[in-house]
Amino acid sequence: MIDSTESSAEKIYRAGLAGDGFDFTRGLGELLSLGAPSFIFMAGRDWPSFDYARGIARLCELRSAEFIHKAGIFWKEFDFARGLDALRGMGEPEFVYRAGRFWKGFDYRAGLDALIDAGQARYVYYAGKEWKTCDLKKGFEYLVNSGSAEYLFYAGAHWKTFDYARGFAALLATGASEFIYKAGTLWHEFDYARAWPVLEHDTIGGAQWRGRAFSHPKWRAALRDIWKEIAPS
Repeated sequence: MIDSTESSAEKIYRAGLAGDGFDFTRGLGELLSLGAPSFIFMAGRDWPSFDYARGIARLCELRSAEFIHKAGIFWKEFDFARGLDALRGMGEPEFVYRAGRFWKGFDYRAGLDALIDAGQARYVYYAGKEWKTCDLKKGFEYLVNSGSAEYLFYAGAHWKTFDYARGFAALLATGASEFIYKAGTLWHEFDYARAWPVLEHDTIGGAQWRGRAFSHPKWRAALRDIWKEIAPS
């Protein structure tokens, strides 16, 4: 059953589409007062006359991260700074990341700061991989300090720029056998001799990844070299 607010908002939205002498100023006022973010967004996208400043202000009041994000993509006019501030204030790192992918007027520096402030290594990694512009040095520092083995591994595997020496040391410090093993399969630079003892000392969690190392070409070749060096002459 359709909510009465949604139903009323839909009627106003469709009346605006139809035209027929529709009073857009009055109609928008009624639509904003109903507080249905999806129809505010659609009106901004589809109506021939729309007050974008009032529209974004109301979406911010409603704390509608989804439709602030969509408005930034589809509205003819959009206050990108206000939209980003709203997403940041709501603690919505996923929509900050999405905005960085799709908004034409996105502030990449402020966006990365927002992701770092949110403490989300996942979205810092995605930003470094998928945004048109990203301060990878700043993102890297955050990942190193975050202690996230998973996203350190992914950044080393997929970012255009990565400090493998520091990244490796940070990854090793996590003791996460799974991602140490995976880094050994994909990173361009990797110190197998330093990594193997960590997998060996992880008697329970490391067993699976030691087994995989024995069958992976890169790891197997590296282990042969390691054992040759320590074998008695």
